[in-house]
This record gives sequence, structure tokens and C-alpha cells, in this order.
Amino acid sequence: MGELTATGLSTASADAVLVVDSIQFAEPLPDALRECRRILLPGGRVVVTCWEALDADDGRLSPRLRQMDLGRQLPRAGFVDAEVVDRPAWRLAEQALSQEALTVEVGDDLAVRSMQEEAQRVLATFDGLRRVLATARAPR
Repeated sequence: MGELTATGLSTASADAVLVVDSIQFAEPLPDALRECRRILLPGGRVVVTCWEALDADDGRLSPRLRQMDLGRQLPRAGFVDAEVVDRPAWRLAEQALSQEALTVEVGDDLAVRSMQEEAQRVLATFDGLRRVLATARAPR
């Protein structure tokens, strides 16, 4: 079993890499992006979804989120044609989900309690984040 920074896959063995809402947890982040690049075939695509801080100096946000800047980080990792686009509809849907989670009766359900705790954390800093979809290509 691999990690984002060491997948265990062979060099140039994948046509595409998809990383959904987890790249910010890689330690260190540049190594994870370089690993994605390493395993891609020439011309292969990477697709990453995540949150990015609107202001990297926003102390309310975790250091992991404040470090995210895929528009700069993907080219530094060796990718070309990097594009990062906001996904406001995703952002609003996730906000609605968090708000709805807070209205559910918890009872003794630990999963619901955990979801509500996460919703409170998310909503406390929601105005400082943007939801993004990033794509890039390994050079040919």
C-alpha cells in the first residue's frame, strides 16, 4: 500500500491520476505532486480537487489549507498546462450539507456527532476558502 508521496507504482505507469480532497494532507506536499508526475506517462493527466485559502495569511485556517496554491505548485512539480478553476456550485453544495448536518438529531450516533463536529469546523472558516478543480499534464 502506498502513500501520496510514495505510491509504490512504477515510473510512467499511469495514464491519469485523480486526487480527491486529500492532497493537502500529503507530507510534504511538493513530494506528493512530484510523485503524481513521476507515475504519469508522457502526456498523462492529473486532476486534483481541494480547498484553497482566499488569503494565505488567514490564521483561522489550518496550515495545510493555507499552503495550497495548485496554480503555482503543479508547474513546480513538473506539470504543464496547469489550470485551476473555482467550483462555486460545489462550494455551495458542501456548505448546504454542513448546515443540514447541524440540524440532525444526534442521539447516541457517533457518526452523526462526528459529522456535526466537522460541519462546525468547516462553517467556522468557510468564508476564507475557495473550492477548486485543478488539471495539468505531464510533458510529452
